[in-house]
Amino acid sequence: MKKYSLITGLAILIILPANIACLSARAPDVYINTGPSSENVDSTKIPVTRNHEEARIELKKAYRQIQYLEYENQRLKEKVEKEKDRGDEYKHKYKKLKDKYED
Repeated sequence: MKKYSLITGLAILIILPANIACLSARAPDVYINTGPSSENVDSTKIPVTRNHEEARIELKKAYRQIQYLEYENQRLKEKVEKEKDRGDEYKHKYKKLKDKYED
């Protein structure tokens, strides 16, 4: 009985590495949903890194870009609000002048 289990175990040890070497794995495409109206990220544009340090550098660049975009987004929102207020002010002046000259 022990002889057969030993032979079976050795056969598995010999066959298993050969089968594992034949396997190929492909990383799945990754799509990151960042909100209800955002589009998915194309994983083919993600930079390839060779080690953990390169990955950290790329991640740092990505976070820096996100911070810049958040800053720009806020700046542009404030600019839009300022222009809306300015437009409302001109509308009010126009109405005031129109009422003045219609009398």
